[in-house]
Amino acid sequence: MTLGQLVEEVEIWNTPIIGTYLIWKFTQGYCKGHPDGDAPVGILIFFATAILTNQILIKPITNKRNDLQSYVRNFEDTKNSDILLSIHERIKNKRKYTLSAIDIGIAKGLLVWDTESGKLYPCEVTKIPERGKNLKSKILSEGRKAEILGKWFSKHEISTIATYLKVVL
Repeated sequence: MTLGQLVEEVEIWNTPIIGTYLIWKFTQGYCKGHPDGDAPVGILIFFATAILTNQILIKPITNKRNDLQSYVRNFEDTKNSDILLSIHERIKNKRKYTLSAIDIGIAKGLLVWDTESGKLYPCEVTKIPERGKNLKSKILSEGRKAEILGKWFSKHEISTIATYLKVVL
């Protein structure tokens, strides 16, 4: 990672409010992609945040890929599989950030945490942003990627996702 990439990452991801938006979009994608419309278990939010807050990890997330396996193969094919090993450490390092983002999402009515099942549900938003308060196109693009990642995750069990991403549970 170059110094410029690091500065860009800090500028974009320095606030958990952006994380809240990405988590909300991730949960929407997960629910849309899940065969029963179910929501993700909380631990998956930590996996997603680790990926979505890193420019190298988020870049290959596109609609051109079919699934999570294709995403992982991208790193293996480019001899860059060591980046997958960083996800486990990123999950640990981003815990506080992720929890803050979840708290903001719940407080602002974007997310609901079902304490019985441990699942995080997205809420529907009906209020349209006021003029001049729209999200920047880069953030909207990252939101679309979060939704794609959610759809990919919805097709697998936690243990399978952890294995693909080389995360130790």
